[in-house]
Amino acid sequence: MRPFFWFLWVLGLVIRGVGETEPIRILTTLPAIHSWAVNVVGDPARVENLLPADVGPHDFQFRPSDLRKLAKADLVLVNGLGVDEWLNRAVASGASKPGRKIVTVTDGLASVLIRHLPELEVDGGDKAGHDLEHSHGGPDPAPNPHVWLDPRLAQHGVSNILNALVAADPANAEGYTRRATAYLLNLEALDREILSSLSSLKDRRIVTFHDAFPYFCRRYGLTLTGVIEEVPSVDPSPKYLASLIGVIRKTGVRVLFSEPQFNPRLIRRLSEDLHVSVAELDVLETGRPSPTFYVDGMRKNLRSLQAALR
Repeated sequence: MRPFFWFLWVLGLVIRGVGETEPIRILTTLPAIHSWAVNVVGDPARVENLLPADVGPHDFQFRPSDLRKLAKADLVLVNGLGVDEWLNRAVASGASKPGRKIVTVTDGLASVLIRHLPELEVDGGDKAGHDLEHSHGGPDPAPNPHVWLDPRLAQHGVSNILNALVAADPANAEGYTRRATAYLLNLEALDREILSSLSSLKDRRIVTFHDAFPYFCRRYGLTLTGVIEEVPSVDPSPKYLASLIGVIRKTGVRVLFSEPQFNPRLIRRLSEDLHVSVAELDVLETGRPSPTFYVDGMRKNLRSLQAALR
């Protein structure tokens, strides 16, 4: 009887193996996108973020281990708009899995990004139209990539992720759709919370460290008076700083917002010279990925704004 039972055991393993499929592998470029993805995929897929927790997209350099992650991925979720342009170079160099699909979560947002834009007063004290061009080192400026800082635009990104997952893994489409629907409702509640919490602020003028918050300001009626670094990690020129200082004094801005991703030395010096306070807004480009990373980060920014501007 032993050979017979051995045969049944092996047959059972074979049958189970035929019925099981390898979970699709998803690679994201930013922790905010990772947070969106893990709330949609549940168990049927594996989600990994490419950037280390302490490295932002401006400073990222591919390591051999990163190229291996890229080679194994079935879906790669990118923000686009120039912030993760380095991924395209890696793909072009041959770090590509046959049949892999790169999904740009900002696809379809072009018309939204160019309507009703905030303005900056940092050009000799004259109001200058803010066209949301934001260069990340490429030859051609792209629309400002920081769409994730507006929960309404984040919902669009989540919908693009859902569509890509359903197309790549139709067997689990029902689960993806159910979880995405629940998460979209969470983002809608987050948007209402921020809108309600900031509606009573009397002082709505902010100066941020770099040009990451135009969509957030547009959504919640804040005045983006100026930015300290026009280009990330590039010191502003003396002429630009003089113009910015003049605008801050003219408009009566009371607080400058630093970012945890950048050295606060310059903003502290400006704070001392202008006798204004410093608070912090997180661009959410770095951090340890988790399902709650995005919502927690947005709520932390909300608390910072409430404390600084009330």
